[in-house]
Amino acid sequence: MDLPKGFYGITDEKYGSIESAKKLIDFDVKILQYRCKYKTDKEKYEEAKKIKELIGKKDIIYIIDDRVDLALVVEADGVHVGDKDIPVCEIKKIVPEDFIIGLSTHSVEEAQNAQCCDYIGIGPVFYTTTKDDVASSIGIETAKDMVKVSKKPGYLIGGIKYENLEALKDINAHGFISVSDVLYNDKKHFEDMVKIWNS
Repeated sequence: MDLPKGFYGITDEKYGSIESAKKLIDFDVKILQYRCKYKTDKEKYEEAKKIKELIGKKDIIYIIDDRVDLALVVEADGVHVGDKDIPVCEIKKIVPEDFIIGLSTHSVEEAQNAQCCDYIGIGPVFYTTTKDDVASSIGIETAKDMVKVSKKPGYLIGGIKYENLEALKDINAHGFISVSDVLYNDKKHFEDMVKIWNS
C-alpha cells in the first residue's frame, strides 16, 4: 500500500478523540491515526471502532497508536509503535502481509537502522506538549539527516505548526504531522498549511 505524501493526521484526547477524527475526515486527510493514552481498553476499543465506522469506505489509511491487538480487532490498516513497544520485526510475524507498521525514531542512528517497518516518524523536530513522554527535540538539521539516511518514508512530527512549516518543506520528508495547530484551527488554516508544504 502506497503511503500518502503530505499531511498525516492524529487524534487528540484534549479535543475529543471522536471529534478529532471527524474534523480530520472533514479535512480530507489520507492517513489518520487514533492515539489515546488515558482511557480503559474497552473505551479505546469503542472509540477505535467508531472511527473505523466514520471512515467507512473513504480513501483513508487508518492507523492505531501502540496497540497491535486493538488495530487487529477493529480491522485498522496498521499500527504505529515506539522503541518501548513490541519490536517491529516481531509484530510483522503476526499481522497480515499488507498491514502497515510505523515506528517512532529520534536520532540518525535509529532512522538508519529502522527495520521491518513501512514508515518512520521523525522527531520531535520542535518542542511539543502534545505528549507527556516525549523525547527531547531534535532540531531541523538532525531531522534532515534522518530523512537522508532512512530507507523508509519519513513523517516529521513534534511542535510543527503554520509558523514553522516553511522551514521544513525542503527537508524532503514524505510528510508532516501537526496535531494541536490543526485540531485547534479551521479548515482554511489547515489548507494553508498544506499549500505551504506543497509549494
